[in-house]
Amino acid sequence: MRLFLIGYPLGHSMSPFIHGLFLNQIERKGTYELKELSPDHFDEHITILKQSNFDGFNITIPYKVDILPFLDAIDPQAKAIGAVNTVVIQDGHWTGYNTDGQGYVQSLKYHYPHLFHASSRLLILGAGGASRGIVHALNDQCCASITISNRTVEKAAAIIESLPKKKTYHAISFSEAEATLDQFDAIINTTSLGMEPHVKTQAIHLDRIKQGAVVSDIVYKPFNTALLTEAKLKGAHIHHGHEMLVYQAALAFKLWTGHDVDVRPVIQAFEEKLKQS
Repeated sequence: MRLFLIGYPLGHSMSPFIHGLFLNQIERKGTYELKELSPDHFDEHITILKQSNFDGFNITIPYKVDILPFLDAIDPQAKAIGAVNTVVIQDGHWTGYNTDGQGYVQSLKYHYPHLFHASSRLLILGAGGASRGIVHALNDQCCASITISNRTVEKAAAIIESLPKKKTYHAISFSEAEATLDQFDAIINTTSLGMEPHVKTQAIHLDRIKQGAVVSDIVYKPFNTALLTEAKLKGAHIHHGHEMLVYQAALAFKLWTGHDVDVRPVIQAFEEKLKQS
């Protein structure tokens, strides 16, 4: 089995480690390569890959939307999200899926099932591809309202417009989020702020955080981001980004192989590796 990841940059990626453990679980030989594609030549690179002999691949920042025109088919949920992070290749036919949102919801629900109560109010930071996937997945869960905060409020509003209207939604700026933080039961960072090498950055500060709130960050390296470090100091519950990565990877792996895998030992091994780095 031949798999790969495209994105730019990819120096931080731990996907080969994760998928290597999955391959070991099902006792299948295979490779998972990193293909760092320059934005200046993205179209050329994809055209070449179209002629290669692979079984599937993942897509990360900044190509989850750019890949869409090159696909032969798109899963309805991924089409609704408007972004793809997984492609299955069969007989040269590329089909796109999005496992980000589902993976995130599974990882959050494992630790904090109370957030999926009908009265919960969630704040999403960021309005990029990861945000779209997570918001669409949360839309199918029971919570009272979802607020999307972004530097450009129009981008947050565009995500809301793409959703079936099942809940109360709001689009606000980062400054508005900071000012109303005590209204939310969970704050979920979907931006890349805090990722290496810009480890001191964060979208908002948590001075007004509600007691008992959960702070979740999809950035997994560093293990304790600036946002999670502040959350700990404020006494909040925290949720690390590496778990989402493993859960969404397991969903992608099943699309490629048809096999379910046990994510818990992989999460533990991944966490140990992150703490050592």
